[in-house]
Amino acid sequence: MRISTVQIFTNNVDNISKANNDLFRTQQQIATGKRVLQPSDDPLASAQIIKLKKEVARNDQFQGNIDVSRRRLELEEIALDQLNNINIRLREISIQAGSTVLSAADRQTLATEVEEMTKQMLGLMNTKDVQGEYLFSGYQGEQKTYEYNQDSKRYQFMGDDGRRMIQIGPDNRIASTDSGLELFEKIEGPERPVVTNNPDGAVTLVGVADAELFEAEVDAGKLPYSYSFVESAPGVNQLTVTNALGDPVEPDDGTPAPLTVTAGDEVTYGGMTIKIGNLPDAPADTFTASVGARPERTNPLNVALELSEGLRNLDLNDPDQKDQFKTLIADTLDMIKQAEESNIQARTSLGARLNALDQQESVNTDYQLFTKETLSSFEDLDYSEAVSRFALQQTVLQAAYQSFNQIRNLSLFNYL
Repeated sequence: MRISTVQIFTNNVDNISKANNDLFRTQQQIATGKRVLQPSDDPLASAQIIKLKKEVARNDQFQGNIDVSRRRLELEEIALDQLNNINIRLREISIQAGSTVLSAADRQTLATEVEEMTKQMLGLMNTKDVQGEYLFSGYQGEQKTYEYNQDSKRYQFMGDDGRRMIQIGPDNRIASTDSGLELFEKIEGPERPVVTNNPDGAVTLVGVADAELFEAEVDAGKLPYSYSFVESAPGVNQLTVTNALGDPVEPDDGTPAPLTVTAGDEVTYGGMTIKIGNLPDAPADTFTASVGARPERTNPLNVALELSEGLRNLDLNDPDQKDQFKTLIADTLDMIKQAEESNIQARTSLGARLNALDQQESVNTDYQLFTKETLSSFEDLDYSEAVSRFALQQTVLQAAYQSFNQIRNLSLFNYL
């Protein structure tokens, strides 16, 4: 077979070029520490590398979520711990205020302290996280958790019941926040009368006139009361009342039943005062209403507010106000106990979630290490093999240059 000079030159250029490319690729591998520089180097390994890098990135996100959750939960734990300390002091003040040896000036001093603690509680319950969102407002992070309502003269919860769930593992989600509705709004105050059935609007207002009598009726299981309004004659409406046992109830003022009423009248049965609204306008019609008892829900801010108001405004020289004060102290102690129990439950839940974060973080760390080791086996360079290969390729390239230098000088004319 005839080999032309052009073929010799072309083949040697191709061989030198290939040797150069191999040497340059090995030099890049050594410089980067990576065995696979592009998918064409090892298609199967490249596919595994892409998959493993996604796992590493996903696990990094889980670890970041754990850090965010831990900061929020630890901040919540600090706030709840401080609130618990305030509850303890409020209980001490309530017990101290019940003493008969205190003067009016002493009670004023205690009221001032309670007012300052109320401000502290408001600040803690409006705590913001590092992102500047209110910690206890549920999903309404931009909305202040508690605000003072000028109309009701009480503190009002402004958030919602949302709990922010965050992914900390492939199959593990955890609540990184708690709503103030769950933490603070489940304190049951004294039972209050409430309209439970009033289809015709016969009752427009209900309140407590005699707390002691009302509580006795509640304890005896006589509520709800049923109110029946009947027009006995044109413009004359009669009211009859029965309790839950089916027994008739007389008005508290001793007026014989049935009672003749008109719209706007206020009548009192079983310590409960109701205001008359709509009345039947025909003898054949009967309007009914039912009034039962339900615990009034409140929060620690309003418990403290009512305590300070009682300490500052009630005159214990008046027998009626003295009885109100005793009831206030008893109710306050009961509600503070509920607040303390709720606080303990919340901190127990926080501790469990913080432990879960620690455990998941350990699992994620182990998984990340395993994933990176696997990724390294596909992607990272074996330096011993690469350096040896680099030396060999360098030798091959030098030999190619030297041999080509000899071959290119071969010609028959050199012998003529």
